Amino acid sequence: MAVELDVFVGNTTIMDEEVYQLWLDGYTVNDAVKVRMEGGALDECEANADVLLSDTMDQYRTFQMCERLLHSPSKLANQLLFQIPPHRQAMLIERYYDFDDAFVREVLGKKLSKGTKKDLDDISAKTGVTLKSCRRQFDNFKRVFKVVEELKGPLVENIRQHFLLSDKLGRYKPPGLRGHCVLCQQSL
Repeated sequence: MAVELDVFVGNTTIMDEEVYQLWLDGYTVNDAVKVRMEGGALDECEANADVLLSDTMDQYRTFQMCERLLHSPSKLANQLLFQIPPHRQAMLIERYYDFDDAFVREVLGKKLSKGTKKDLDDISAKTGVTLKSCRRQFDNFKRVFKVVEELKGPLVENIRQHFLLSDKLGRYKPPGLRGHCVLCQQSL
């Protein structure tokens, strides 16, 4: 049985938000395909599992290539390799720097050191957050803290300016913790 595909060639980078979230959550390509199949992706696009696998692999490859740009969000905004509309760039950045509440509760108050990074296996097991996602979030904490620790001025504003984050994420605090900015590791 032959599969007929419509092909479109353009210069705008197409990114599926659901697949991006699976990538951020640390799913492998095969696990992401399973989740997509269970969610009815095959029915939506009238494709077979091989096409869905290929699409997921392509999406993951794109996200991996964009990841180095996400480490310095202003580079993502100014690069020309990926034609990504501004609203999509904002979504990529916001989700990349977003945190799982359970992870934050475990890391909050700990030093951002190699010792804590070694504890991520335990944190992953305790919280149910994948190890890959724990590493990304931990590295984001370190990256933000390293950039803003020496800057003068309001911490939240510095975070927002340097990482192009929303005010809400710049002031992120998990439910139940009052008056503590997670990204800047200080009380507000």
